[in-house]
Amino acid sequence: MKKIALLLTAFISLTALQSCTIEEYYDENYNEGYSQVFELPNETLSTQEDAYTYSATWNFTKPIYNSDNVLLYRWQGNSWTLVPVSYNLGGNDLVKYDYDFTRYDVKVYFSANFPVAELSSAEYNEFVYRQTFRVVVVPGGFQQKMNFSDYNATISALGLENAPIKTMTLKK
Repeated sequence: MKKIALLLTAFISLTALQSCTIEEYYDENYNEGYSQVFELPNETLSTQEDAYTYSATWNFTKPIYNSDNVLLYRWQGNSWTLVPVSYNLGGNDLVKYDYDFTRYDVKVYFSANFPVAELSSAEYNEFVYRQTFRVVVVPGGFQQKMNFSDYNATISALGLENAPIKTMTLKK
């Protein structure tokens, strides 16, 4: 009798699990309409977080979805470089860029392993003053596996080759 009850319980449990469904909504135009590129042109990372870190924050024109991801690229004079990125200035001196984002904004950090005030004028101009960044919003529904370090390939995969590049406002 115990075996029959056990089999009956297992059968009912399996039947109950089979009847559960998960409905997923996928809008085929999601990537086309929501992937976006923003430019942060010629801005100085002027907010001093501490002696070793400067930053700047830009607001999105409208909040992005919670499921979206953000990629940040820095213009290096002839190409876009994916951030985070580090540079060796010689000896033990290193500087790097990093960022974080929320649904509402993107914050870019420039930091060094020495006080930023000790940068030479040329280094300050190269790394802190009038920097240009691009923010690429990647929809949460984007399923293609790829190496995002190539800006042009990323833009192509997202279908943004001819999309207008919007600007973001610097948060004061």
